[in-house]
Amino acid sequence: MKYFSEKLNKIFDSAEACEEAEVAHDKAIAEAEAKKKALADERATRAKEVEDLYKAAVEAKKAYNIALQDFLKDYGSFHFTMKDVDPFFGVFDWI
Repeated sequence: MKYFSEKLNKIFDSAEACEEAEVAHDKAIAEAEAKKKALADERATRAKEVEDLYKAAVEAKKAYNIALQDFLKDYGSFHFTMKDVDPFFGVFDWI
């Protein structure tokens, strides 16, 4: 006698083999879903971290601009040498 699994759409030689295959299939699906959920949770956590760091960088840039403007009001000019240009502080910020 052959046993057909509607879940897997396969034919098995015994009921035990059919049940084992269905259980293994259900377990594999559950593991895949758990892995997908864990990745989604990790992505959300890291995205929040990046967003918080961006907000902190924007606030730091605002504080830098205020301090620079105050310095320029008091002393007229400010000069220093940069070795590499950070893309966050673009060239047009200096104009």
